[in-house]
Amino acid sequence: MDVEHDDVWEALRPLSARVMAVPLEAVVPRARLVADLGADSLDITELEAATEELFGVSLKGTDKSGVSTVGDVADLIVRLRAQRSPSPLAR
Repeated sequence: MDVEHDDVWEALRPLSARVMAVPLEAVVPRARLVADLGADSLDITELEAATEELFGVSLKGTDKSGVSTVGDVADLIVRLRAQRSPSPLAR
């Protein structure tokens, strides 16, 4: 993992635990939102809204079909933040 991913993970982990009302120890990168953490559609919606607020990204209109684990959520956030930031090489 890189620094950006580590930062996202450190903030996403407790947020996910709170939203899904599970112990922090249960929130690992491979934990599946529904199958392992018991998330329902309301939990997913709440996690999406809280993620948008915390990380300043919009998940609306993004392809979330491959997102099933907490690690997938972190990866998506990192990708969205990278798209938002202009490249230092682009001048």
